[in-house]
Amino acid sequence: MRLPVDLHQRVTEAAERYRRSVNSEIVARLEQSLAGLPDDADESAVEPPFFPYIETTFRRDLSEQENALIRAFRRLSRRQRGALVALLTG
Repeated sequence: MRLPVDLHQRVTEAAERYRRSVNSEIVARLEQSLAGLPDDADESAVEPPFFPYIETTFRRDLSEQENALIRAFRRLSRRQRGALVALLTG
């Protein structure tokens, strides 16, 4: 399948976030779309079933604020993440 470069990048970022292949991400998003879910559906509708368990395992020692920060960071584009890291470390 041919995708515009920016769309492919966004799909790739989403796949990385949910720890699955680009193909699996496309399939999940198509299934969600064709199932008639509204645009503002909770993002958990596209998460793989084991995603919350994996996230909990990796983040056991983090506070709720830290977890919220991680979730917000992951929603940023790659460019936005880079800019934020530069701002915080520069």
